[in-house]
Amino acid sequence: MTESSATSATLHVVATIPIRADGVELARTALAELATATQAEEGCLSYAAYESGAAPGLFVTVEEWRAQADLDQHMTTPHIARAFEVLGPHLEGEVAIHPLQPLG
Repeated sequence: MTESSATSATLHVVATIPIRADGVELARTALAELATATQAEEGCLSYAAYESGAAPGLFVTVEEWRAQADLDQHMTTPHIARAFEVLGPHLEGEVAIHPLQPLG
């Protein structure tokens, strides 16, 4: 399998997490902890958390998974449950999870 076909077979995901101003500091810590725990998961090829420089309170995860089953398993882990527990009261809207489809 070539590198390009291996990359196209993986699952890329972006999630947006809107946080109220009173929860921004908490979100920074919680999402950094989530990223560290997630990076150790089987099937996680990359996982990074970011804070938008253009939209205050908007956090974004950029993820690559080996397969949909690995992402599904991730959603059942204790660290994802903990992140939702901590961040839930500070959400400024819905968490949006975007599986990405390659063009071409």
